[in-house]
Amino acid sequence: MPSESEIQKWHKVIRTRYENYLKTSFYFKDTALRKSFAQALREYNLMRKEIPEPARSFQRGDKARNLAKEYFEDEANPLLPALRSDNLYSHQEKAIRLVYGDKKHAVVATGTASGKTESFLYPILFELYRQHLTGELRKPGVRALILYPMNALANDQRQRLGEICEKLTKAGSRFKPTFGQYIGQTPENRRQKMRETPPHILLTNYSMLEYLLIRPDDSPLFDDGQGKHWQFIVLDEAHQYRGVKGMEMGMLIRRLKQRLRAGGRGDQSFRCIATSATISSDKSEEGKVAVAQFAGELFGEKDGFSAENIVFGKREEFEKQKPSRFHFFMRALEGAFLVRENGADKVVLNRIGSENSARPLEIALCGECGQHYYVGQVGGESVAKEAIRDPSHEKFGVDFYLPLPEEQSTKDNLRLCRRCGKIGKNSLDCDCGEADSAADLVPVKKCVAHKEHKDQLKKCEACGYSRGSSGDPVREIVHGTDGPNVVIATALHGLLPEKSRKILAFADNRQEAAFFAWYAENSYEKFRDRNLMLRAMQAGPIDTEGLAINDLRNRLLKQWEEGGLFDKPDDTREGKNR
Repeated sequence: MPSESEIQKWHKVIRTRYENYLKTSFYFKDTALRKSFAQALREYNLMRKEIPEPARSFQRGDKARNLAKEYFEDEANPLLPALRSDNLYSHQEKAIRLVYGDKKHAVVATGTASGKTESFLYPILFELYRQHLTGELRKPGVRALILYPMNALANDQRQRLGEICEKLTKAGSRFKPTFGQYIGQTPENRRQKMRETPPHILLTNYSMLEYLLIRPDDSPLFDDGQGKHWQFIVLDEAHQYRGVKGMEMGMLIRRLKQRLRAGGRGDQSFRCIATSATISSDKSEEGKVAVAQFAGELFGEKDGFSAENIVFGKREEFEKQKPSRFHFFMRALEGAFLVRENGADKVVLNRIGSENSARPLEIALCGECGQHYYVGQVGGESVAKEAIRDPSHEKFGVDFYLPLPEEQSTKDNLRLCRRCGKIGKNSLDCDCGEADSAADLVPVKKCVAHKEHKDQLKKCEACGYSRGSSGDPVREIVHGTDGPNVVIATALHGLLPEKSRKILAFADNRQEAAFFAWYAENSYEKFRDRNLMLRAMQAGPIDTEGLAINDLRNRLLKQWEEGGLFDKPDDTREGKNR
């Protein structure tokens, strides 16, 4: 656990990165407004002080290695390197005894970071080791299927299994379980290898399982006697399979079991395991029965699940002086506004001005030149009224007003009072009673909105920038979630100890999760490469003639070597030079 000083350092670094991202994402052409925006970000409560979460561990049980010795007696030693040396949580021990010892189904309904993986992985390892002792494991074939809703979770499990196998190999154990990940990104040569020699543990997602069941090429995983080996079906994050999605998953599992029975499993039973942190918080007998009914319907095992199959975690008391983790809360921007204060425009990040300032007027920026626009309600006489961005509303749309230099104004131009937001002709009769025509009234040009998108402009009236069919060249100062999240995650990733660097992001749906995973990786690689290029240029003196591409390449090769980025067997000298 990092110290308090380290946490404060993390807070400062993450906030600074976030501020820098916002300053570069929303660049003001006007120097004074640019400085005012930077000041507003510093004063804005972008990041709340970290909140410590008191340590509240789960009750402990026996050690996994003691369970192995209990089940395998004097023959347990070759299995021990695969198991943790510390005490299990009591719910992990219960799940192992339930699934392996009693050969029953289980639902592990415990909180986040409660070791649900060990709750289903250790019973599988115990069964594979039993087969190793009897000689059954020499026959290739899937014994356990682990289904994940997202590839990121499957990737994490693949890494964990790899570490287990590595420990067994280093210890000289003869026990060698195999595993394979079969997803859309799996290369064809690896898929073919799994078809020829099916792994003991198969990791995939439910979409890919659908394909596996219908493609003839994947028949060797299920048919011609291979079905007899299958025993375990594990569903991670089982709470996601409700409603229509749950019906589809239930039918998919039933098809899988039917295929396996025809492929050699016969009438032998399966052991079904579901895990979830949020499937239920009701630990009463009635609550357990409800979870059992849900799992029975999902797996098609109505008679196999009862209250005794439901495993809940038991918490210990809080350890008040020992936080288990820290929570950082970041605040999103909800727009930027100009207020007239002491004869000058000032950027603020809320609609509430001070007692000495005028009404805040919302602004938008051109993404190319940084020109600011006043934005307001369609057809209104004042930009102080918030624009209606609901497409279903009859007055949906945004009015954009480009401020003009006084020398470019004509008698036909509109005038905007920067104190109250009222718009009118040159002879504007401002009701605020404080407008100074020389300082507070600014000539503006009303811009033509996009024909198909009434809340957008087709192009910037200042520089002509257009985003083509994607539109929206001038946007309010409101950011999405992907950019800031990647910046924050990247900063946090760099602060973590190298052996603890792991980021798990949650999204409302698979599409968002898949996009963010790609976006985060792509952005991280760009940040990394730019940083390495900067380091390369700073690595030595540069003559007045500059740095040639070949010179930069030579410096980059050294930076990549020092960064450990050339770690693949096929990273030949010629390949590096490319």
